Amino acid sequence: MTMNKHKIQALAWLNLYSAAACPFASNFFGSSRGGSPPNDAVHRQGLRRRLNSINSSQPKQRELQVGGGCFTEDTYDAIFVDIEAASAAQPNNVARSHFLGGILRLAAHDFMDFDINDAVAPMGADGCIDWAHQANSGLETIWCDDGSCPLTEIYQEKYSFISRADFWVAASNAVIKLSSPNDEFDLKSTFKWGRVDADQCPDAALRLPGDTDCGEVQDVFLNRLGLTWTDAVALLGGHTLGRGSSDFSGHDGIWVDTDQEATIFDKRYYEEVLRRAWVPRNEGTALQDWTWGGGNNGSPRFMLNTDMCLLFDIETTFPCCSRTDLTRNDGTNQCDTRNSNLSGTECVRTTNEEAANAMVLFSGQRDDGRFGNDNGPFFTAFRVAWQAATTNGWEDSLHEFVLSCGTVSPTPAPLPTTPPTPVPTVPPTPGPTELPTPTISSSPTETCDDVDSFLDNKGKTRDCAWVIANQRCKKFAHLCTVSCGECECLLDNRVCTLDEDCCSGSCIAGQCACLSKNNLCTSNAQCCSGLCRDDGTCAGSQKMNDMETVG
Repeated sequence: MTMNKHKIQALAWLNLYSAAACPFASNFFGSSRGGSPPNDAVHRQGLRRRLNSINSSQPKQRELQVGGGCFTEDTYDAIFVDIEAASAAQPNNVARSHFLGGILRLAAHDFMDFDINDAVAPMGADGCIDWAHQANSGLETIWCDDGSCPLTEIYQEKYSFISRADFWVAASNAVIKLSSPNDEFDLKSTFKWGRVDADQCPDAALRLPGDTDCGEVQDVFLNRLGLTWTDAVALLGGHTLGRGSSDFSGHDGIWVDTDQEATIFDKRYYEEVLRRAWVPRNEGTALQDWTWGGGNNGSPRFMLNTDMCLLFDIETTFPCCSRTDLTRNDGTNQCDTRNSNLSGTECVRTTNEEAANAMVLFSGQRDDGRFGNDNGPFFTAFRVAWQAATTNGWEDSLHEFVLSCGTVSPTPAPLPTTPPTPVPTVPPTPGPTELPTPTISSSPTETCDDVDSFLDNKGKTRDCAWVIANQRCKKFAHLCTVSCGECECLLDNRVCTLDEDCCSGSCIAGQCACLSKNNLCTSNAQCCSGLCRDDGTCAGSQKMNDMETVG
């Protein structure tokens, strides 16, 4: 499988984000921060009331689809509104930075396990996290199987007709826009949908980088992900949002100067690296990182080795202080602390000119040493890298927004007199992981019927009542065709065996899929755009009043 440079860029930030101090830790809710964890049971009630009021005027999930997967621009915008409401429900900036940064980290940890060198299991954005691994510690407070987390509740209430992977990316885009100054950083133009969830991703967390030095950055970001140093520096700007926790990663603090700043997505991360006198912390331990020699105002500020090495040669001159020219109000040097006196040992600049130049460019530092307010260079670089990261491995399978989602009858429709003609398809680039088919206790017959019971992917015995109660038709409609109302044909992203199993007439890699632009087609239902042109190929998205009806 071949990837261009931009396809691979994105993973850089994800990997470092995961192995580094997690911005969504648990202990920052402790008494030292002046508060307890947000009471999900309380603020979720207000969110639930809001979601219910919205849902009362909208079709149910399956009715939002035509032929399965359906992602309109209205759906994307609705996700932003719901993330905005959930963010507003957080009790303070500490909880809000945990919520917003946690969503970003969730998506990053999902696609950061992509490996361009692994043609068999490249992984990537597949809605799969190795929850048991320490590198993902804390994410269980963002995404909960029981639906008790606000983000999971939003998904289960309104959006389970799309994949987790698509939802996590769209939700992260919402976070970035919502937390950017004046909502100015909008990534909607980079978004495409069609990622397929995997239920298992063995050893995915082993692909996450460590946080020890720039050797980790080079090995993962450049050697495995194919990124440039500029790409890596841009993606690491995600550290501006959220915080680290000693309970999870072992690194405690924020990358910026206040708890409020930790809720804002901007270039402040780069400014902080350049403007502060950073000295080693926890020296001689596996948790060695850097802290500022000045006051911390109640929230420890920190940088990781993998942050500092982008600007300084911390290996040659360690231990050192990043700026020996700064003093405290009492006249003492900020590089001298109770644990070390480093005012005479300044960290030298790295010889990695590409990384250092990117750090200075994104910070907006002027010739006089002051910093401008322009986030443009950072946002431009991040946009390119983020789009590549969130689409890695799926480039031939993703779709633009559909124009509208029609309704699918909840009751079985009459079977067609003739089955749809199988459509020739071009084998797609291998996706992250193929979904295993659950073991069933009774084989489905040729007539429309539900199986009595089956084993899910975790080996648990389930029945179709459980499927409906837990809104799992997306995974198990092929076993519960009556209960899921898919007797006539299976919707997109359902498990399938033959092309004729699917409403789209296309079963690719064991899953029903609609056909993208220029693929051969015989009916409108087969095309993601809803239009099969006169020349027998699918059209791309266009205005409904320009569409032609094809017989």
